Amino acid sequence: MLEEEKKNRIISISIHGAIALALLAVLIFLCFKNSAGEYYDLVINKALSKSINGNWAKTAFAFVFSIIAEYPAYFILPIFAVMLFYSDDLVAYKWRKTFKVAMAFMSIAGWVILCFKSEVADMIQQRGLDGMKFYALMGILALCASGLGLYLGKFIPKKTRYILFKFAIFAICYLLVALVVNQAIKTVWHRMRFRDMLKENNLGHEGYSYFTPWFKPDTSRIVLNDDYHYSSFPSGHTSSATHIFLLCALYRILPKWREKKWLKYTLYGACSAFVLLTAISRICDDAHFLSDVIWGFAISYTIFKVLEKLFFKKGNNFSVAEQALASMQDSIKLEQLSQ
Repeated sequence: MLEEEKKNRIISISIHGAIALALLAVLIFLCFKNSAGEYYDLVINKALSKSINGNWAKTAFAFVFSIIAEYPAYFILPIFAVMLFYSDDLVAYKWRKTFKVAMAFMSIAGWVILCFKSEVADMIQQRGLDGMKFYALMGILALCASGLGLYLGKFIPKKTRYILFKFAIFAICYLLVALVVNQAIKTVWHRMRFRDMLKENNLGHEGYSYFTPWFKPDTSRIVLNDDYHYSSFPSGHTSSATHIFLLCALYRILPKWREKKWLKYTLYGACSAFVLLTAISRICDDAHFLSDVIWGFAISYTIFKVLEKLFFKKGNNFSVAEQALASMQDSIKLEQLSQ
C-alpha cells in the first residue's frame, strides 16, 4: 500500500512538473515579438479571431463555453452552503445558530451571484430586459432557487453530510480565495481585452497599440470607454472552469469512488479537457489572450492544490466530523449484530 502511494506521488509530481515547465515555456515565448514587432500573444489572437471587418463575432463554440465555464465555480456556494446548513450538529452548540444563518446567507448569495453575474444574465439584459424588470425577475429567481435548495438540503443523508463536511468547507474556501486573488490581479493589471481593441480599430483608431504584454501591468490606466472593463488578465472564465477539479478531490473523499481506480484518471482527463476547451474558447471569443488563460488556470489550480494539502493533511482540525461518522458507523454495526 505504501509502495503504491509512493508510486502515485512520483507520477503526480512528474506530470505536474512537466505541465508547469510546458506552460512556463509558452509564457516565455509570449514575451517575444515577431519580425513585424508584434508580441506573439497578440499575433495568436489576430490569427484565431473570427471578427468581421473589425467587429467582434461570437461563434457557437465560444458562446457555449462562455456560459458553462462559469458553473463549476458558481454552484459551489448554492450546493455546499446548504450541505453545511444541515451539518450544524458538528459545530459547538453556542455557535450553531450563527453557523446556520451564515450558511443560509452564503446559499442565497451564491444564487444571487449566479442570477445577476452570469453570462446568461448579461444576455437577458442585452435582449432588452433591463432596469427594474431585470432586477425584479432575477431577484425572485434567486430567492426561489435558494429557498428550494434549503428545503431539498434536508433530504441529504446525515452520513453524506458528515463525509463531505470538511470537503464542503474546503470548496467554499477555495472559491473565495480564488475569486479574491483573481479580481485583485485584474484590478492591478488593468489589461485591455482583444475585442475592445477591435472596437477601437473599427472606430478608426489603432486599437492594437493599447496591447500590453502579460508581464507588464498597465500603469497608465487609460479609460477609452466606460464599456471597456480592462479585465483581460487573468481569465476569469478559465479560473472558474478550473474549479471543476474539485471532482478530483472529491474522488479521495467518497469511499465508493475510491473503489474505482479508473475513475481517478477519467476525472482528471475530463476536467483537463474541460479547462483546455474553455481556454481555447476564450481566445476564439476575442475575450482573452493566451497568457490570460494560462495564468487564469495556473493561479486557480495552484490555490486548489495548496488548500487541498492544508485541508486534507494528517492531523487536521476536523476530527469532530470523523468522530461523528465513526460513531454512526459503530451504531449501524451494533444494530446489524443485534438483528
